[in-house]
Amino acid sequence: MTLHVWGSLPVWFILLVLVARLWLVRTQSASVTWLMVCCAFVAVGLTINQSDVLTFLATVTHEPNVADLLGRCLMVCGLFALAQSVEAAASSANLLRPSRLIGCVAVLVALVVLFSLIDAPHPTSSFMAEYGDQWPTAVYSAVEMTYIAIVIARSALAVLRAFRTGDLGRTYWPFVIGAGAMVLLAVIAVALDAVHVLGADAAVQVLSAVYAPVFLTSMVLLAVGAAGGVLPDAAREFRDWRRTRRRFRVLEPELRRLETQSGNHGLYFTIVWQRRQWRSRLHRLSVELEDRAREAGQDVPAVAAPTTGRTRETT
Repeated sequence: MTLHVWGSLPVWFILLVLVARLWLVRTQSASVTWLMVCCAFVAVGLTINQSDVLTFLATVTHEPNVADLLGRCLMVCGLFALAQSVEAAASSANLLRPSRLIGCVAVLVALVVLFSLIDAPHPTSSFMAEYGDQWPTAVYSAVEMTYIAIVIARSALAVLRAFRTGDLGRTYWPFVIGAGAMVLLAVIAVALDAVHVLGADAAVQVLSAVYAPVFLTSMVLLAVGAAGGVLPDAAREFRDWRRTRRRFRVLEPELRRLETQSGNHGLYFTIVWQRRQWRSRLHRLSVELEDRAREAGQDVPAVAAPTTGRTRETT
């Protein structure tokens, strides 16, 4: 696997965890949805420049290395969105601000223009190694890395300010450290672009050796740090869903028994419940258990007590 594919693995892991949770639970907050979209953009952006994908896109678009351009644009959009979400969480700012969007679009336009100036007639999955000796290629890479470093660093500063005021949990510390690694990575990348154009092969080898561990470190820390504020809530919701599914198996037979004894039947068993309605289904079940028990002259079954109490707390 290439370096970028290795760097994408923590992002893919978080994305797959969130997708699996969504498939099971079928409900999630806007912040989790936003994180999923960010992860998808970054993960695809890091892995798109592979030989099979590159060949397919080159055939479809008649542009040999369009995969590299698409990958960089996805990385810019994904990390921009990720940085905005972290900054919004840290400073209670608007998630999308017009001035920030204009800046992101300007960078995307600059990447397209610079890409069109690069003489790259043959498809390659090692775009910078193959064509990095051209000035348009160096500027093309530098624009991407500098912009990413700026937006990530800006969000990390917002997190640090929130730490001082106590407005944000410490789960974002990996993001701050990862942001520092990303800024260092941008410095290394720009220097690498410059020495490649100048033909300083020895410097290229030294910087390339340093680039790999810094890149991997920054991607792991940014992924873990950005997800740190969201994944605990997602995991808690998944545990609630799993606990609720177990309660259904225990309480539904109790409701059938009480319906038989009371001679009354509610709506619970006539409703076609969707998976995403597990909370309202639990609420309905608890209400009907209480009603049928009262009508049958019985106490609410002991197995239902934790459910009815929890329902009152969460609804």
